[in-house]
Amino acid sequence: MHAQLYFANFVVIIDITFNSNNITFNSNNINKMKSQIIFLSFVVLLFASACSSIKTTPETVAAITAKVESKDFTVRFNYANPFRMKQVSLTSEYTLKIKGDSAFAYLPYYGVAHVAPFNSSEGGIKFSSPMIEYSETANKRKDGWNIRFKINSGEYHYDLLLDVFKNGRSSLHVNSYERDPITFYGELM
Repeated sequence: MHAQLYFANFVVIIDITFNSNNITFNSNNINKMKSQIIFLSFVVLLFASACSSIKTTPETVAAITAKVESKDFTVRFNYANPFRMKQVSLTSEYTLKIKGDSAFAYLPYYGVAHVAPFNSSEGGIKFSSPMIEYSETANKRKDGWNIRFKINSGEYHYDLLLDVFKNGRSSLHVNSYERDPITFYGELM
């Protein structure tokens, strides 16, 4: 029996011979195919290890812990995940800053607004207000914090849950009576 397998840049020809109790395989390119699979696996592993940009060291964990406990930190967001839409990559710098008892946000909004703003240029999630009902607790896996607070900024009322992990990664869940929920993903600066 004779078979040909076609791959991206080469052809593997396999000869299969059937004897009474013995099957033998002969191939001209099987070793070349094995080496290409091994090389491709190595490249994928190298790429995956290079993509983990945040390294968790004791020094970074201590610095992040100090920032969170002192209520003096900024989170920069890279992605937004609206309730009824696909995830959006954020190209501008959108941040949430916690400073003492106040929070400052400059974030976009994608989704359904149940109440239109009085001023059409006031889109997005923007506030500079004192935090109400602030609470900070360790998360279930003990690898970060759940920070929950509320903001009343004139016409909008927000309930926010900020998850900060010890490696600096963060997610912010924003709920509002006037808008559909939205989640942001980013890193502590």
